[in-house]
Amino acid sequence: MRIDPKNKRSGWKWRVGQGVLVAVGLVAVCIAAVQACRTLPHRDEAPPLTIAAVGDTYAHGEWFSGQDPLEEIRSLLDEEDVFIFNMEGVLLSKDPPAGACRTFPNQSRLWSPSSVADFLHPTRRTVATMGNNHILDCGALGIRETLHELVGRGILTVGAGENADSACRPLTFQANGIRLAILSYLSMNPDRFSAGSDRAGAASWETCPAESAITRMAAEADLVIVALHLHMGQGWTERSPSEHIALAQRALDAGAHIVIGHGPHVPQGILVGKGGVAFLSLGNFLFRPPHTMPPQAHDALMAKVTILPDRLEVRLLPLMLDVKGKPAIPTEREASWMLARLAELSAPLGARIEIDDGVGHITVRR
Repeated sequence: MRIDPKNKRSGWKWRVGQGVLVAVGLVAVCIAAVQACRTLPHRDEAPPLTIAAVGDTYAHGEWFSGQDPLEEIRSLLDEEDVFIFNMEGVLLSKDPPAGACRTFPNQSRLWSPSSVADFLHPTRRTVATMGNNHILDCGALGIRETLHELVGRGILTVGAGENADSACRPLTFQANGIRLAILSYLSMNPDRFSAGSDRAGAASWETCPAESAITRMAAEADLVIVALHLHMGQGWTERSPSEHIALAQRALDAGAHIVIGHGPHVPQGILVGKGGVAFLSLGNFLFRPPHTMPPQAHDALMAKVTILPDRLEVRLLPLMLDVKGKPAIPTEREASWMLARLAELSAPLGARIEIDDGVGHITVRR
């Protein structure tokens, strides 16, 4: 623009034009700043975050001797930043009085001595997901005591509460410069266990509602993890019901980066899509119910996910539960068979598993 110093209108136009350019520049800077905040930290700014996830966890007093039930596999968790497990059932400091706990149709009653929680905090940050169908086995008192016992040991909780507001509330915290949001939901038909406005219980996929909460957290956090307790199809099988696969996909579509499935009690395939990964079932972790489990329920998985700016690096470590339901390291032959079978189940779901020295590897581009 040509500026005539004697023409006031020309000077006014120049000042306006200059102001517009400055404003546009400021907007661009602001947008860039917001985008930078939404980007995961680079490795030279903070160490990469590694999360270890396992499946269903329950230790009845008859089988729990007071010794460390994780002694065989504890070394696998030495370097992880966050450990996530599903607290199946409730924790009680003493045997419940007669009638305090109930058995729901078609399922066992599960409660563990609270002292088992002394051994369930192997990493700096440990999270117990509680959105499952056994969290009401001892009523509202059982939920209250379980929360008390876990929180008292520094274990974070999500997925159950005295009412729907507390049960549905996401867990958020920061680790290694990354803002995490963890949500835990039960999906079951019929649903007898969901929390209500004035009723204790589990966070329900339908009633919370889950998808809008996941989308909201995806806008606020760098990493969204969703734990799904899936009981919409047949359990105790390696085949994932179509309903479970569809729900895991909905969680990824809503904005989840990692979906941790449990409930079927047997390892199942892995779904990759939308820049995220869904473990449809990691099987059991520490688990010995009152009845005899089928052999495949003694197979288990630990999933380790390292969070990098442009990808998720997944490692799959096979575990084997002993006769008391405690996790142990399987033989090389057992581990190879488990991973080969997992690769077969996962290939149709978009997950390519590479097996190296008894560990499965998946790279998920973000």
